[in-house]
Parts: sequence; C-alpha cells; structure tokens
Amino acid sequence: MKQLVVLWQKRKNVLMTVLYGLLIFLVVGASPGGKNQDIIPIPGKPWDLPLPGKTTLPMSWIPPGTFSMGSPETEQGRKADESPQTKVTLTNGYWLGNTEVTIGQWKAVTGQSLRDKVNKLLNDETLYDFNGKQLKERDFMNFDKNDPGKIMANEDDMLPMYFVSWNEAMDFCRKLTERERAHGRLSAGYEYTLPTEAQWEYACRAGTTGPTYSNGSLDDIAWYVKNSSQGYTGKGLGNPPAGPGAVGEKLPNAWGMHDILGNVWQWCRDWYGPYPGGNVTDPQGPLTGTYRVNRGGSFGSGANDERSANRAKNPPNEDSAYRGFRVALCAVGR
Repeated sequence: MKQLVVLWQKRKNVLMTVLYGLLIFLVVGASPGGKNQDIIPIPGKPWDLPLPGKTTLPMSWIPPGTFSMGSPETEQGRKADESPQTKVTLTNGYWLGNTEVTIGQWKAVTGQSLRDKVNKLLNDETLYDFNGKQLKERDFMNFDKNDPGKIMANEDDMLPMYFVSWNEAMDFCRKLTERERAHGRLSAGYEYTLPTEAQWEYACRAGTTGPTYSNGSLDDIAWYVKNSSQGYTGKGLGNPPAGPGAVGEKLPNAWGMHDILGNVWQWCRDWYGPYPGGNVTDPQGPLTGTYRVNRGGSFGSGANDERSANRAKNPPNEDSAYRGFRVALCAVGR
C-alpha cells in the first residue's frame, strides 16, 4: 500500500508539472523561435503588439533620460527652428514602433488598403480647414480626382503606410488603445498614441549627439533622394521614379529604430511651435497651433532633412505620399 502511495505521488507530481507547463504555454504563448512571448507590455522589455490576422507590430522600449533637443549652430544644414537647444528630461520610459506602421499593419487594424484610402481621399467632398481656408483635401493638394495612380507608388504590405493625415494616424492609435483594453493587454494609465516631438527625437538619437545616429554613410541608415531610386522597381513617383522602401532594410540605431530617418516623414503629437530653451521636463508642445510636427525626412528629401534635429510642419488634415507615422505606447499625457 505504501509503495502504491509513493508511486501515485510521483505520477501526480509529473502530471502536475506537465499541466503547469501546458498552462504557461497557453497563457503566455510561444514565439516561432520557441521563446516565451509576453502577454502584456512589461517596462524595460520589447513588446510585439498583436494585431488581427496574426500580424504583429514590434516595439522597442525607450528608457527615461535627458538629452539636448535641437541642433548646435555649427551643424551643417541646421534650420532656425532647431534652436535654442533645449535640455529635455523624459521621466517615463515608453515603447516606440521599430518601424513606421506598414501598409499590412494598417490593413490589419482598419480593413482598408492603401488604394481604398487614396480613393476615399480623392472622392471626399468634406471641406477642411487648411491655414484658415475651407478646402477639399484633393484641391488643397492639387490632386486629380480621376487619376489615383498618378499620386501613388507601390502598395506592398511591407512598405510604410503613406497618405495618412495626422488626424487619421491618431484615430489608428485610438483603435489600438480600444482593442488592447478590450483584450486586457493594456495597463491602466497607458495609451497608444503618436510620440511627442521630444520622444521622437530622443528615440531617434538613441544617446548620440551628432546630425544622425550613424558613424558611417547616410546611405546605410536612410532612404532619401540620393539613393531611393537605386534599384527601385514598380510604380514610382518623380524622375527618376522612386517611392517608399520596404521597412527594416536599413541599419537601425542602438535602440532598434529602423527608418526613423528617411523613407517617409513621421507625424508627432505636438502642435508646431518654437522651443522654450533652458531645461524642461516631459514637454508636450504648444497648447494650440495651426500645424502639426512631422520628423525624419522621406525618400524624396535631401540629406539635410535626414537629421535627428530636423523639423517639418503640415496641416493635420493633409495626406501625402511622403508622410506616414510611427506608434508609441506611453503613459497617458506623457
């Protein structure tokens, strides 16, 4: 009898071990490489945001810290709105997409293809505010309603999603927040949103202080006007023809950011305005404004636009073949 009890105990222990392992696998899951995949974002660790259709949106953890925002007077190509240099402290870490949101990721979340998006833009009869004038967007952009192919480049899923206004990028982020809260994967006090201008530049620099994060050639890290047409195939824009390149093909910075310079401009959350100078903590930009900030340059931009400090501004309703966005996950209001 005693031997039976001992045997049962051993088998019970084995059975419990197997069941526990199965439970962990079911709850946590496993990546294709066999590594455990976190089921919620954990500060200090990367996060693969699950999207519909078994698509993911990989994000890197950006630690809190302090940096000099803007450029020194000696930096080649600098513009007046990059000064005064401002010492910025970000008190909270956050996650930022490793790449711009791709066409495939956009389709997974919205159910809308790039071509659908462009056709909707061209047929939109709504009057929007553009610098105080009420205009249809196609008229503001001088687009031909009957020729969507004229303003589009390629449509592959791994290209960054372009033709996205600031308003639409923020709506995409709100959809992510709602979805993740419904699935119980979003901690209280966090939201998916666009990065602030300070968060964007801090993540772009990744601890560096020069014009770019690269010690080598700009060609190694960015698609821009000099190299974007080289080897380009398919539908292109301009002469020679070019367009957005597949994300992740250029070298990342130390914090895992691919294409944070070049490929497509990326919207930031802030209204455009002057820097305050001095020391600031967790800046959010001006309270009001006319334009929203976008950063990083594009496949059609010159080398001077492909700098960590370079800034651009556009109306929040504007769509362009040269503009997309990158998603942040951060504390609400930070």
